[in-house]
Amino acid sequence: MLMRLLRLLPCEDAHHVTIMALKYGAGPRAREKTDLSLSLFGKRLRNPIGVAGGADKKAEALAGWSRMGFGMVEAGTVTVDRRPGNPKPRLWRLKPEQGLINWMGWPSEGMEPVLDNLRSFQDKPERKNLMLGANIGSVEGKLEEFAQLAKACSPLVDYLTLNASCPNLEHDCYKDAPEQTAAEQIKACKDAAQGKPVLLKLGPTMDQAVLSRMVGAATEAGVDGFMATNTLAHADRSLVQGLDIDWPKHGGNPIGGYSGPGLLPIACFMVKEIRALVGKDMPIIGVGGVQSGADALRLLDAGANAIQLYTGLVYKGPALVKEIMQALAERRG
Repeated sequence: MLMRLLRLLPCEDAHHVTIMALKYGAGPRAREKTDLSLSLFGKRLRNPIGVAGGADKKAEALAGWSRMGFGMVEAGTVTVDRRPGNPKPRLWRLKPEQGLINWMGWPSEGMEPVLDNLRSFQDKPERKNLMLGANIGSVEGKLEEFAQLAKACSPLVDYLTLNASCPNLEHDCYKDAPEQTAAEQIKACKDAAQGKPVLLKLGPTMDQAVLSRMVGAATEAGVDGFMATNTLAHADRSLVQGLDIDWPKHGGNPIGGYSGPGLLPIACFMVKEIRALVGKDMPIIGVGGVQSGADALRLLDAGANAIQLYTGLVYKGPALVKEIMQALAERRG
């Protein structure tokens, strides 16, 4: 019933209502019947199902996500200063494709409210069941901002993620020298992260050579893991076969990034290629297009240690988490 009501609201309003419901205890409570735990970053992860960065920007609903059954939540994107983000509307449902176009532009109240929420969560009982990450970013790619964010967030989370490609910002600091830029940001974060793992989130690609260069540069810089993949920009739409959508425009130009089932083959390709490059021990988190238990297994079989959800939750809600848990339980026998 609630899912049907949420679909009647504008997309961003529905998202806000969902976060408030989870924050104030109105969300569902999962009943885990099978042990799905694993080790990740040297810690116990309750299960390999996570909430992707962007879903809970201020880390407001962490206890609710934990009660819902998730093993991991990535707060953010966290920025140092307050940002309004892009003008509304900036989030669109693609109902026939079960997808989204996201042009949020990193709206943020700055890092202090996020840090306050992370601090208040540390002593809650739900914390023990939830691996926490912080997705951190600097609009202009300033190394001092990455270092500041890493230093502030690292005592309160289990890992940090650098967002290496976001199609929702006018300034793209990765455009000219992506490998070098990513390497510099990784080093800045590693120096400030007080030993916490630093992961790199990669944008969609089916180019093995491009992926190999980025992974090689990041590994040499000391990265502790990878996430694949981010949302898909209009310029890269040919990577998804049959993606014929009415792309939103601003000032006459296509805007935002696509997420939805079309990303799953790309995410699987990237995870498989990254795994071949880095070996069996480095953590890889698969993100993109998971909308069923079978989708989750496909991404894990490609070599991911864990998966993250966002768009699938918009269309399936808590039922998707239950379905993935069932698929994992059946796999474990």
